[in-house]
Amino acid sequence: MAPEAIDRVLAEWVKDARARTLALVADLDLAQLMGPRLAIVNPLLWEIGHVGWFQDHWVFGGGRDELYDSSAIPHDVRWDLPLPERAATVRYLEDTRDRVLERLERGLSDDERYFVRLSVFHEDMHCEAFTYTRQTLGYPPPELPVSAPPSGGALAGDVEVAGGTLDLGARPGAEPFVFDNEKWAHAVDVAPFAIARAAVSEGEFARFVDDCGYRRRELWSPDGWAWRAGEAAEAPLYLRR
Repeated sequence: MAPEAIDRVLAEWVKDARARTLALVADLDLAQLMGPRLAIVNPLLWEIGHVGWFQDHWVFGGGRDELYDSSAIPHDVRWDLPLPERAATVRYLEDTRDRVLERLERGLSDDERYFVRLSVFHEDMHCEAFTYTRQTLGYPPPELPVSAPPSGGALAGDVEVAGGTLDLGARPGAEPFVFDNEKWAHAVDVAPFAIARAAVSEGEFARFVDDCGYRRRELWSPDGWAWRAGEAAEAPLYLRR
């Protein structure tokens, strides 16, 4: 793909990720954006600012490190920072997005493209965090388009993997982007195993629950059964008919 075409694709990725971030918090007021001080989630007002900072920092070398640098600011402190108000935070996200899009219009080097990709993938991961934070705090589901779940179809069943000595990780130069924890390929011994061809659907899991799967000890590992018994779990926490 020509560099100009790559930059056009990256521009669409940047716009899509930022639109999803803003949509995931659009209906929340300031109190909800801060939320309670919990060890398992961030204050959403801080976290969306962090997304903008990460892009600003890695693409342009800027940003407010004293507010949003997650490697330097302990989790518990994030509720106590002098965070900008919602409107200013959203404006920062929009301005940073627009600066990246302007940079893409002018054309980028391969090194610059790497950091644009990094910022997009980082934002996509935080969109998952925004979603589970809303769920953890009992907020209503965001109003987003809902796609039909995959049916599985021809991907049903397991596939057998022979095992052996395989390469784990990325090879230098093979891909335009890899995460640091994928560096570098090295040989590992893998025992033979079977794995499902497709992810379990909600429908399949509902049938497992209906088939008393949470009460059949033979279907669980010892640790899994101990957890199920200790939690008195009868279904996934957020499963609703």
